[in-house]
Parts: sequence; C-alpha cells; structure tokens
Amino acid sequence: MNDESLADRLAAQLSRYLGPNNARVAVRTFALKTIGCSPEQLQPRHLPQIFDSLKPMLNTLVGRQAAETALEQAQQAPLLFTALLPRLAQGAAPELVDELSTSGRKAGEAVEDYVAFIRDEILPNAEGDFAIGKDLFDEILREDHMVDYDSDELLEIGWDELRATEKMMDELAREIDPDRSAREILKEAKGDHPSPERLLATYEEAMRAARDYVVEHGIVPLPPGESLRIVETPVYLRPIIPYAAYMPPGILEEKQEGIFVVTPVDPDASEEEKEAKLRGHSSTKIPVTAIHEAYPGHHLQLSWANRAETLPRRMGSFLATMFIEGWAFYCEELMEELGYISEPLQRLGRLSDQLWRAARIILDASLHTRGMTVKEGIDFLIERCGLEPANAAAEVRRYTMTPTQPQSYLMGKLQILELIEEFKRENPSLGLREVHGAILSSGSLPIRLMRRALLGGRS
Repeated sequence: MNDESLADRLAAQLSRYLGPNNARVAVRTFALKTIGCSPEQLQPRHLPQIFDSLKPMLNTLVGRQAAETALEQAQQAPLLFTALLPRLAQGAAPELVDELSTSGRKAGEAVEDYVAFIRDEILPNAEGDFAIGKDLFDEILREDHMVDYDSDELLEIGWDELRATEKMMDELAREIDPDRSAREILKEAKGDHPSPERLLATYEEAMRAARDYVVEHGIVPLPPGESLRIVETPVYLRPIIPYAAYMPPGILEEKQEGIFVVTPVDPDASEEEKEAKLRGHSSTKIPVTAIHEAYPGHHLQLSWANRAETLPRRMGSFLATMFIEGWAFYCEELMEELGYISEPLQRLGRLSDQLWRAARIILDASLHTRGMTVKEGIDFLIERCGLEPANAAAEVRRYTMTPTQPQSYLMGKLQILELIEEFKRENPSLGLREVHGAILSSGSLPIRLMRRALLGGRS
C-alpha cells in the first residue's frame, strides 16, 4: 500500500550517517554505477548487490544498538519477500506470480546471508556511536523538516510541554479520583476492553462513529470516493503487527481505500496471554485510535493528499513526516475540544499520549546531541511516562535509529496550530470545515511550504 521506493528507504537509512542530501546522492550514484539503473528502478532482485555493497560501510559505522535493531528487522524480512510478494501478486497481478516468487526467493536468501553477516561479523565488533551529533541533527531539522529551531530550542520546548502535560494530567486525575494517581487510574482502565469475539467489530464501530461525527459537525470535508476497510490482520503479517495498523492507499491508486488491520487474539494462547493482549485494546483508547488513524486523522489527510494535482504534494511525506504525524495528533485534541472525546478517562488517556510525545522530543534531542545513554532513555520513559520496560526499550531503540523523527508528532501539532491561527486571521469569514479543507488540499508538504502555499508573502 505504501508507494515509498526501495531507493527512498535506502536514503532514509543512510541519512543518519551522511545527512539527507548526501544520502540521496549516494543512493543515486550507487544505483547508476553499481546496478546500472536509476534509483527509481531499484528492485528486490537487486538486494544481493545492495547488501554486498553495504557490508564494508557497516563495518565502520554501526554501533551496537543499530546492529541489534538491524538484526531484529532483517530476521523478519525473508517472509515478506518469499510469502508476501507472491500472495499480493495472486490477487493484483497473477501473471507476475512466477517472476515474483523467483526474485522473492533470491531476495530472501540474500537477506538471510545479510542476517548471518550482522550476527557473526558486525554485532560482535560494533563500536560505533548511534548519536549523530548536534551539527547533523540540526542539519536534518533544517533540510528535511524545514524548521527554524535547533536541538537546543527543541529540548527546551520538550521539557515545557512535558511539565505542562504532567500538570494537566494531575489535575484531571484528581477530578476522577482524588485518592489515586493518573498512572493508577489508567492502569485500571486497561482492564475495560472488548472481548476477543468483539474486537474487530468494536474498531469498526469506533471508525464509523468518528466519521459520522466529522460529517455531522462539519469538521473536515471528506474527499470524494474515500473509504476505509477494517479487517483482521493477514496471518503472514501478524508476527510484525501485534495489535493494529493503518495502511494508506497508494498515491497513484484510482481507488482511495485505506485498510485498517486488527490482529485477533490467538485462540490457543493462555488466558493470561489473551488478557495481556486485550489490555492493549482498552475501551478508553479505541475511540482516540479511530480519530488518530482514520477520521479525521491519517486516513482522511492522506486521502486528500493523494488527490493533489502535482506529485510533490502527494509525496511530501517521503521528505518529512511532521505534517502527517502532527495532523493526526492535532486531530485528537481537536475532537476533544469539539466534544467527541468527552469522558474524563478518555481525556486522561489522550493526555498520557501527549506526555509520551513530549518525552519523545526530549529523548530525540538528548540521545543524539546531549550524550544520553540508551539505559537513561529507557528509564526516563518508564519513570516519567509509565511505559512497560519492554515497550520503553523498543521505543528508545527506534529513536536511536531515526533522529529528528520522534520530535515530529508534537512539534508538528504545535506548528499546525500556529498555521491554523494565521490562516484564520487572514480569512476570518471561513469556518472550521473550510479552513481544514484548504490545509488538507495542500497535500503532504512540510509545514513551511504549506504556510507559503496558503499565505504567500504574508507568512
């Protein structure tokens, strides 16, 4: 469902070492000189050559955290090439099944060889530092996200947002139950969840209710022809999607149908394992998930972006994720202000997510520019945000691999709020629906370019 090319993914991985511009040049040079094709023509069948070319560089650049993450991800990849590609072809392009089965098998073998290389050669000797340093971190903020703030200002904003959110959570928790903390209240709330048999239906109802509210209250215009299908996660994807995930329509697909997959609870699991899985689908959080992932969040925004007349406006998400992630997060607070999220427990849950997003800002800057260790980052998420140790470890590991991306959620939301206020001042006669329509019709651009498109020289 994602139109991101193999070249885009390679450049994204290399940008943390080389910087965004040099990474794109490196991928283009590699494709032309080593493979003999343009970056856009790179295919899974080229993976053996790609991995062979990467090995010398990995020996000198990779630290232990990156090596462990790469190993974990690579171990899951063979199934995608050997099983997922042929199965997708059976429904979409039956004539390609044989070709994709052959190239998928070769790609899978190349990945397995790469796994052995990381496990046996890289991991035992990994000494590189995951932190990219202030200069490169600030360059990515300027070049990819097109923002004016640097890592120092970012860190200050993160701390301000964290403390303000903690204060709001404490005040709301006292309203709910003066004798218990916000964390205690939220922990108990996880016990209220759908049964395994009602899990998929509960998400369907939540998505439909959020959509109806958006339409009835004139919050955001719906793009013609959009649709969202809620289905059980295919069996071959369940190992990498433990709970649920949204898959957007492709930027060039005529039918703009998004898919939201929900992984069912394993009927053969123990009762304890079933309960642990269901606690990740609490009744408090499912309505907020529907807002964030579907209406008026990711699904609606990306469906509008895919109607843009020019490809750059559709592909802005491949440059920077600040508007996309910021929009979905902005929608959560918006729907609370408009009365859809009204129960105190739901509001407390939304604030807990905001606390986590503020912590992401702090850790993003601290890990890469202030010498914070992985252990310190994990401890921070456990102590300040109440994450489970395993989840905190997975989060921090991701942050070490994706500098500047973790800050995009809350910082994107704050920038969208500023843009909306500016646009309202310039267009006082427009209602909320029209304001949102103008913003969404601009596509998935970095917010600075969106501001220029909407306000021109007045911004």
